[in-house]
Amino acid sequence: MAAWKVVFGYRNGKYLYTEKQMQRKVCKMIPRMFLNNIKYKRYIDILITHSPPFGIHDDKTLAHRGFREFLKFMKRYRPAYLIHGHTAPDAKNGTPTSHHSSTKIINTNNFGILDIDHGSL
Repeated sequence: MAAWKVVFGYRNGKYLYTEKQMQRKVCKMIPRMFLNNIKYKRYIDILITHSPPFGIHDDKTLAHRGFREFLKFMKRYRPAYLIHGHTAPDAKNGTPTSHHSSTKIINTNNFGILDIDHGSL
């Protein structure tokens, strides 16, 4: 059991997930998103997460590594925005933004204000 903790988590906790656990959480969202696609012609507009996607605004430390599942999610469901916190942005660059597929990724740590034109979604 100790080896599992070293590989997949840096401490025990209710809201600390492995990649596989996050994949299962995302799978639970799929039925509702398919209904959204039928009704609104889109799966999802904004995905808000605590952690960033893997390789985008994340860190190499295990506690701050992003999820690969979010990369797959953005490629498949194309939300307009993925908004996350958890990792500290570089103070001199302000709020970091990036793009992946057609998704704008915004790090809002410590906070941020996002003004979205309703017609743009």
